[in-house]
Amino acid sequence: MSKDKTQDDYEVGYGKPPKERQFQKGVSGNPNGRPKKCRNFYEVLIRESESLMPITENGQRKRLSKDEVAIKQLINQVISGKPSAQRMYFRLRQQAHERVGLQTSNAGKNDKVEDLTDEELMRIITDGLKKTKKSAK
Repeated sequence: MSKDKTQDDYEVGYGKPPKERQFQKGVSGNPNGRPKKCRNFYEVLIRESESLMPITENGQRKRLSKDEVAIKQLINQVISGKPSAQRMYFRLRQQAHERVGLQTSNAGKNDKVEDLTDEELMRIITDGLKKTKKSAK
């Protein structure tokens, strides 16, 4: 017989540690918890670019997203005459107009690409190809 009869016939063995070695109630076996997920570069980029920052414009303080501040700075560089900023601005502006135009042209008819007919899809693709060829020249 074992020395300690207070264990109520608890058998110590494989997968059955002694009572004093078992996890205590209310105490975590993993005090540090699960390791944090490794951050994805793109997720961090999007989260940071959407975060707000204070700026002063015309004597008034505003809170704008960093995306909006970057666009304001780009436009200010365009106005000041920086050629590289002008090229980037006009390229981005053209893309924005194309995307907004595509959305508005399909808004009344179909909201989903799945609902478009093959002819409508081909027209959209060929219009896009024609515009990209013109802008490449």
